Amino acid sequence: MSDAHIVELETLRRQLEQLHELFAAVIDETRPTPDNPHVMPWPELLSKFNVLAGKYAILSHTVGKKHASLLKELAVVPQTQPNGIHEQNIMSVLLRTKLAPEIEKEEENIWAQVESEAQQDQHHELLAVTAMGSFN
Repeated sequence: MSDAHIVELETLRRQLEQLHELFAAVIDETRPTPDNPHVMPWPELLSKFNVLAGKYAILSHTVGKKHASLLKELAVVPQTQPNGIHEQNIMSVLLRTKLAPEIEKEEENIWAQVESEAQQDQHHELLAVTAMGSFN
């Protein structure tokens, strides 16, 4: 792997860590505590959610558009075995991101069918508009 790819991955990792820290902070702030039993006011909660959503959208766009080809070439493998049941559950969720090949193929077929039907619908609409125009 080239140095440029490593730098790109480190940048993504830092952005993801910042987003994770922001999520944790917002969750902590929204939980009632004995010192502050009141729930956060709705406008403040909405504002914090908007910040989270914006940062998530930026990271998602960055991963999806800029780094998709790089990430498709990589495989992530844990360096150590998870110790507790909680870590095992987290690991199973994190590693369960790719569909089985037969499901991927079926999904591709469905999308191809949807696109084909959409093109047919557009063609039929064009014919209908043309036919309506010839009656005028």
